[in-house]
Amino acid sequence: MNEATAIARDVGKLARGWRATAAAIAVASAVVLSGCGNGPGVEPERLAMAYEGNVEDVAWLPGGQLYVLRSVGSAGPSELALITSGGRGQTVAVRSTAFCGTPEIVTISSLPDGRLGAVVDCEATTTHVSSRIAAVLDDGKVVKLATLGAHWVMSWNENLMDGWVEFVTGRCQSIARYVNGQVAPFPKREPAQLVPFDLDRDFFSPSGCSAPGRAGFLAVGRSGEVFFLVSNEAESIFDERARWHAVAFNPESGIIRQVGPDFTGPYDLAVSPDGTSLLVSGRHNNRLGVWRIDAASGKSSRVLSGRFGAISVSADGRRAAVSRSTSKGDDVVQLDLVQTK
Repeated sequence: MNEATAIARDVGKLARGWRATAAAIAVASAVVLSGCGNGPGVEPERLAMAYEGNVEDVAWLPGGQLYVLRSVGSAGPSELALITSGGRGQTVAVRSTAFCGTPEIVTISSLPDGRLGAVVDCEATTTHVSSRIAAVLDDGKVVKLATLGAHWVMSWNENLMDGWVEFVTGRCQSIARYVNGQVAPFPKREPAQLVPFDLDRDFFSPSGCSAPGRAGFLAVGRSGEVFFLVSNEAESIFDERARWHAVAFNPESGIIRQVGPDFTGPYDLAVSPDGTSLLVSGRHNNRLGVWRIDAASGKSSRVLSGRFGAISVSADGRRAAVSRSTSKGDDVVQLDLVQTK
């Protein structure tokens, strides 16, 4: 493995937050899931069996298929799994292509059009240069949507033509626009003092990210409103003492606003399809769990109690699949969003 490949691979494992580990594995399986009421003191329904290692990402497609991305150990390849009705996963190989000789999955997501999306690290068979792409995963086949480079993850707008990229490498973490195949500076925003540090520094400044201030954990609503977490204090994405808070940015008006309380040690942020509520996994007021935030009022409540990670909201906005740490490894549970309003 060359140095560029190693760097890109390590960066991918940082991209989902403080619990991401040094390796990833790719597994896939299918299931249609049912509703179940729960709250912070109620044991939620388990959708996927406990795995040895970490579930780094989850993707719940409109057709009911639940995919997980997990890692075991410190040097393994990626592994992706389509969860069966019994909660088990069947390994599905992600095939090499002419443009992606050694595909390794970094993140997975449900795309706005309902397909399984991913960010994939490719080591080209001819040049052996690591390249990160945004792709559709179609039954193990990698279909390229965009070339991203070595250090980016992608959140698409509805049209799948543009969106937002997240840069995570070493101690740096920030976001920028993706327009017409190019990374562009974050738009001007008001009030500017809400995010006093330079959002473009990690992407475009040679000085890098030496000063405090980080942004990441992207989610895009169907309206195009962009949600992410920012911290004026963080000097590293592993700084669990730094406070983070959610912000909402409207690209059309240029208005940015804070949504909800502060968190420490966040892992993931997800938005309901209609953009009315956010889910954040992390710690608030020294309590671990999953927190639901009303996007308009900022009112928040803890809807799951414990150590949780990746979140994927169903297409109808009624449920969410959330990875959970247990004594036997990570599993995936269901959160009923209708009953937790």
